[in-house]
Amino acid sequence: MSILLENVTYTYMPGTPYARTALNNIKLTIEKGQFTAIIGRTGSGKSTLIQQMAGLLKPDTGRVLIDNVEINTKTASAKKALKKVGIVFQFPEHQIFEETVYDDIAFGPRNLRLTEHEVGERVKRAMQFTGLDFNEIADRSPFHLSGGQMRRVAIAGVVALQPEYLILDEPAAGLDPQGGREI
Repeated sequence: MSILLENVTYTYMPGTPYARTALNNIKLTIEKGQFTAIIGRTGSGKSTLIQQMAGLLKPDTGRVLIDNVEINTKTASAKKALKKVGIVFQFPEHQIFEETVYDDIAFGPRNLRLTEHEVGERVKRAMQFTGLDFNEIADRSPFHLSGGQMRRVAIAGVVALQPEYLILDEPAAGLDPQGGREI
């Protein structure tokens, strides 16, 4: 099982004087369970690439497949495949919006229509996975936490969905060295 990009090309603002090709004939396979880091300078297409893998952008040419299912179609199997991917954007603390840490992490699982017991279990596991103390901060406002803690809350919110593939877009950007190591 894998995420597969076959000859993916993507251009921003095609047909205009501002057209810029961000990805050109990309071929990439990421196997389930594999850790892959994509590095490059600012503007080199890293975020565009991960948005392709999460189905947020459709390639101009080529295909993106998750577990052998092409995701840029409007089929039930494509929708199901896309649910296997969780994405945490650069500066994920901007994804936080609920009044408590618990509710922010529980938002996704609640939208899956899980029981409150199942939601609670997922929140606890996600907080433990991201190094957050449930008893200490679950009832606190996420907006009163440190930058590193806020980032972990946002990551925990995606982890609580239990995606099979987790994509992180520069998860340590803007953090001090200790916060970066913790993430």
